[in-house]
Amino acid sequence: MSHLPSQPPGFVSLVGAGPGSPDLITVRGLRALEAAEVILYDALIDPAFATLFPAGALAIAVGKRCGRTSTPQADIHQLMIGHARAGRRVARLKGGDPLIFARGGEEALALEAAGVPFEVIPGVSALQAAAAGAGFPLTHREVSRRITILEGHHLPDSPAAWRDLAASRGTIAVYMGTRTLQGLARTLLDHGAPPGLPVALVEQAQCPGQTSTFSTLAHAAAGSLHPVTDGPGILFIGESLHHRFHPTQELSHEPAAPVSGSPREAGARGGRRERRAG
Repeated sequence: MSHLPSQPPGFVSLVGAGPGSPDLITVRGLRALEAAEVILYDALIDPAFATLFPAGALAIAVGKRCGRTSTPQADIHQLMIGHARAGRRVARLKGGDPLIFARGGEEALALEAAGVPFEVIPGVSALQAAAAGAGFPLTHREVSRRITILEGHHLPDSPAAWRDLAASRGTIAVYMGTRTLQGLARTLLDHGAPPGLPVALVEQAQCPGQTSTFSTLAHAAAGSLHPVTDGPGILFIGESLHHRFHPTQELSHEPAAPVSGSPREAGARGGRRERRAG
């Protein structure tokens, strides 16, 4: 691995931590983390990441969660810039990929404007991780050749945009959409989307408590689909969800988490739960 560049003093690495599990960070991301003297980490980072932090590194939580006290973005910029100007190696550890709904672009621009040298290390996005963990493709030949990514807090306000989404033969993925999923489903139906279109809500992707709930657009619009954890979730809509697979789970010496609630819920494999709504 000697070909990987080392980070000089006064340098910031914007590191994509991946979707949750520490073993999904990239090799380059891990190297940047191991070299860091200051680590600014997000709220969605698994606590197990702390075992990867170098001894003596200053670790500062700067995460954001909806409805909770958060670190202002301007403060995060100043922390990165201040520690880098003091000659320290800084790792800004961000959940998923830094450039997908993670404000990595804002942080990169702030560093550039301040004249601070930096790099962006991509991470496995929650988009890919959730689909892989729940067992369905995002694209599938002759079924889905397009992925549309939306943010649930800022959905389209144009009827033309909704008609385009409703007519799409691709896969729609909605980050931060657990609070707006019923309204989103109703709006898609109102603009011509088929009621039987498959829908999946994947929560806590690639973490031990991952839960995948499968339904249809009609049932989601009727309120039958809702989150079952307080963790982050991604909503998926599209025909590619019909082409599900069931990868062999890694064997564990720990007992599988019990499944409670509806008798339609399937048994847990490897601590992951699968449900059917509607």
